[in-house]
Amino acid sequence: MNTTLCNMCMIKDTATGRVLVQHHLAKPTNPWSGLTFPGGHVEAGESITASTVREIREETGLSVSSLRMCGVVEWEVPEKPKSTVWQDNIPNSKYIVFMFRTSTYTGELKSSAEGRMEWMTLDEMRRGELAPHMEEYLRVLLEDDVPQAYGISGSGKLDIVL
Repeated sequence: MNTTLCNMCMIKDTATGRVLVQHHLAKPTNPWSGLTFPGGHVEAGESITASTVREIREETGLSVSSLRMCGVVEWEVPEKPKSTVWQDNIPNSKYIVFMFRTSTYTGELKSSAEGRMEWMTLDEMRRGELAPHMEEYLRVLLEDDVPQAYGISGSGKLDIVL
């Protein structure tokens, strides 16, 4: 089974209580879109934390530190996936997304090809068009007693694992 490691990070501005949200754009090889947090793939020779710092810098222009790992979101792609539209939907594979949060950052905010960045409250984010399963991702990020979410790609659901 192939395993792909990924990351996602919620950045909070403690002065305003807002979080940095990405309006993630769909692509032909990745139709996943909606409001989410920045993140991406871990590259060879890179630690999970270093990959998160790099992805945040690439997608937002910000340098983050003091990352707190909150849990993981785990996706399995079955032997015969329902969709092959996704570039990463490799049969018999697994994706593990390490979830972080921080309120320590510097730099000038910018958007990227991944999507426009915007500061908003969590309530504003939840009222918007969330990326698929983002409510479950938020639980892993925000609730100390929710360490993991697990799903099977194409099943339409992501279960919270306590």
